[in-house]
Amino acid sequence: MSQIRQRAWTNLLVWGVAGIVLTVVFFAWGGPSEFAAESGRVAATAVALGLGYVVYFAVMWRTRGRGRVASDERDELVVGRAGQAALVAVLLWVFAVGIGLWLAYDAAGAVPVGWMWFLAYATVIVGLVSHGAATLVLDARLGGHG
Repeated sequence: MSQIRQRAWTNLLVWGVAGIVLTVVFFAWGGPSEFAAESGRVAATAVALGLGYVVYFAVMWRTRGRGRVASDERDELVVGRAGQAALVAVLLWVFAVGIGLWLAYDAAGAVPVGWMWFLAYATVIVGLVSHGAATLVLDARLGGHG
């Protein structure tokens, strides 16, 4: 398996699990209105993201080239296009959630601060998951190797 595929599958697995943990911890035990007031829930989501980063960087280090060619120009093209696709996905995500929150809480006049935590954490996850997914799709479309 090529380096970019290993890294993309790792992104999907690690950040998918982190996203599930975030969603469960955020919506269970009081939901968004209670989230920011409960430091244990905030810490649990921070730990999930922190562990995600530890595993992510460990895989990046483990799959480095070590003196051999780990990628070629096609791989660089795939990663670049995947980055563009991930940016669009993140922009659409933030816009959709922002508009959704405004519509849901317009009458109340304020959005519970827990939603800002969710938006911040979930944006990281959406960006990394969408990059991994876009990498796999583009790699397959462009005749991936390995």
